[in-house]
Amino acid sequence: MFKNRSLWAQVIAGFWLMLCLFIQAQVLPAQATPAQATPAQASDEGGRKITASLLLESGAPAPGAETTLAITMSPAAGWHGYWLNPGDAGFPLKVQWLLPDGVTVGELQYPAPEQLLTSGLMNYIYHGDYALLTPLHIDEDLPIGSLITLTADLRYLVCSPKLCLPEQQSLHVQFSVGDGGATQEVLETFDGWRQQLPRPIVASAEFSIQDGQLALSLPLPESVQLTDIAHLYPEMNGVISNTAQQNFIRKGNRLLMTTAAGDGDGDGDGDGDGEEDISDFYGVITLNESLVVRFRAVRQPEAALVFPTSSALTAQVAVSTQENYSIAAIPPEAPGNPLVTAAVAVFGAMLGGLLLNLMPCVFPILSLKVLSLTNLGDERTAKTGALAYTLGAVLVCVLLGALILMLRAFGHQVGWAFQLQRPEIIVVLILLMMTIGLNLAGLFELGTLSSGSKLQQKPGPSGDFWTGVLAAFVATPCTGPFMATALGAAMLLPNRVGLMVFAGLGLGMALPFLLVGFIPALRKRMPRPGAWMLTAKRCFAVPMFLTALGLVWVLMQQADSGYLFIALLLLLLLSLGLWLMGLLQRSGRHRPWWPLVPIVILVGGTLMIAVPGGSNHLGANSAASTEMKAGADADAAAESVHPLVFDEASLLALVKQQDVFVYFSADWCLTCQVNEKVAIERQETQAAFARANTAVMLGDWTKGDPAITRFLAKNRRSGVPLYLWYSKGNPAPQVLPQLLTPSLLIEKASAGG
Repeated sequence: MFKNRSLWAQVIAGFWLMLCLFIQAQVLPAQATPAQATPAQASDEGGRKITASLLLESGAPAPGAETTLAITMSPAAGWHGYWLNPGDAGFPLKVQWLLPDGVTVGELQYPAPEQLLTSGLMNYIYHGDYALLTPLHIDEDLPIGSLITLTADLRYLVCSPKLCLPEQQSLHVQFSVGDGGATQEVLETFDGWRQQLPRPIVASAEFSIQDGQLALSLPLPESVQLTDIAHLYPEMNGVISNTAQQNFIRKGNRLLMTTAAGDGDGDGDGDGDGEEDISDFYGVITLNESLVVRFRAVRQPEAALVFPTSSALTAQVAVSTQENYSIAAIPPEAPGNPLVTAAVAVFGAMLGGLLLNLMPCVFPILSLKVLSLTNLGDERTAKTGALAYTLGAVLVCVLLGALILMLRAFGHQVGWAFQLQRPEIIVVLILLMMTIGLNLAGLFELGTLSSGSKLQQKPGPSGDFWTGVLAAFVATPCTGPFMATALGAAMLLPNRVGLMVFAGLGLGMALPFLLVGFIPALRKRMPRPGAWMLTAKRCFAVPMFLTALGLVWVLMQQADSGYLFIALLLLLLLSLGLWLMGLLQRSGRHRPWWPLVPIVILVGGTLMIAVPGGSNHLGANSAASTEMKAGADADAAAESVHPLVFDEASLLALVKQQDVFVYFSADWCLTCQVNEKVAIERQETQAAFARANTAVMLGDWTKGDPAITRFLAKNRRSGVPLYLWYSKGNPAPQVLPQLLTPSLLIEKASAGG
């Protein structure tokens, strides 16, 4: 029993050590002074950029009373933390409390932040040490001498000009319930922190939003001094445009402010319903070096707040001295004959639809359908097939147009190709493109796309109709020459005329097939059927595979790696099913399509359940990458011109100082990608921009940014691409062609420089 005396000696020593610690915990805290209730920090501090701790104002708070608890944050030199509303990037501190029964904490109170403008992004930050205060209440039933342990699990983002790091810490503090005393030194420290907190204004402020401008009226005694550092910080994002100019005016005992309204997405719940979501909000205004106030603003009807006109602003004490003008959209065309306007828009849509047939995902489909008519001697069959194909293409375009107009009528900011902003639809298109490509490659036979199948030998309008539907649907991601202006007009014209424009787009797409079907002479000029058609069909599989690959790249920009893996797994299963179907077809089996049934059910169920992640949700990684990119842009500014993130307020400021080239693009827009590679991102173009000090701003519409959609609508566009050139000091832009060349951009930069 006593063979291992060393082990028993260790057990006995451990028992006595635990007993001593227990006695010390029960006796010493009750005898400690308030100053001895020192904060406990996280044990693992290796590599952390913020040192955090918990500190109590009273080291022995009394039962039934409140004391103040502070979370102190000390960023390392060159690093900063974030306010409760981080601004355009970053995320605020998240605290999870672990409290014993009888102890409660209130809402965290933040000191006023600082502004940090980086590459057009406005952040609200803390550079130096700061403290977040919260009331701590001790239940009156807790007996004096009770030992209390508090734990706070912190998650936050800390950033430098070049790097952002998400960090987390677990903080602990122990104290015993006592008489509520505190040392003078601790009281003075907490008083200093309380002086930095905003002063609450009891009376509610009022605000209204009209024409994209937010007007705020705040009750404030006329005796309160107002300086040029005055600035409003809303506690929830989306109320105002963070980078916009703020104009303050004194009018008796009220402080008036105007600025650009934000996107109205409130506390970041992502509903994106617009300004109408905001009924009230809390905000903080820094009035001068020593006074910050916190208020609650209640929304009033439009135009309920009457402000002085722009001419009267100069007579008032205006805080901002910057020139007060806004970016102008392309001036509206003078009203003319509505029939002429509608006819021009429809004709432009037809030309745009005709050019869409050259897209790699449409050209193979159209070519095979046109070649299939060369076998037909029956005029009626040819005309019926052409009409069915046209009906399918026109119907898809009209239905998409009607859906867009309906959504816009309900306040949603959507435009052409909005379906490509949904990862689920992109997955469906990937599967569809691969199915067509494998069919063209000969893995299996599908009547509506194959020149040698039974259905093609006995052509019918059903196959032609669905081919037209397919061609129109896969061609919608891009807008080409003639098409952008026409679709932009469709958004502004009456709905009936707008639907005619969308119908013209479908008619333009179907026009080649329609002409070949109705004009026998064109069919006679087509190459005669032969073995070469099978080779051509196999070659047409290549652009379909490339289109699917391009859609995979688009999906990578919108979803995380897990969702992308699911999409590729579904693609593999579908390919296996189509391969089995081809084997059964070649063996002459009855109902060879049965392997596809479970796969189609699996695909549909997975797309309904799977939730795309990635950059749609702002978190540590996205915030970090945003600020890392901003830092990298600043370092490389001397070598080339990096595009800034589009923001209308930032654009306003840039136009006052320099020429600005603004382009709107999307990952799924072929025309956009070609222009960027061929013209915008060319080394000689970038060098010309750098020499002329031309700013470049990119509006990425891949995921359907509502702010960009509104700006496109202001400029009579419903989709991308759109290229605008702003000359220095002139808020009215010049619209550049939709097919760019390096010489055009270099010429514009040289003329401005």
